[in-house]
Amino acid sequence: MVRAYIFIEANKARDLKVAEAIMALPGVTRADVVTGRFDVIVMVEVDELGALWDTVDKIQALPAVVKTTTNVVVQR
Repeated sequence: MVRAYIFIEANKARDLKVAEAIMALPGVTRADVVTGRFDVIVMVEVDELGALWDTVDKIQALPAVVKTTTNVVVQR
């Protein structure tokens, strides 16, 4: 199991729509709109690293997404 947090910067006032779209992606367990430097924080749980990168690619393809930072969990 591969777990990761994806921190997302989105266009202003589009963060809720981004979170809703991301929740529909495979492996996404949470997509929370937050305050601070990032607009949305996503939790992903997938079977393999390749599936994580597929999810990241889909998130980056969303029109309102400006930038993503992915942090893979190394120990829980």
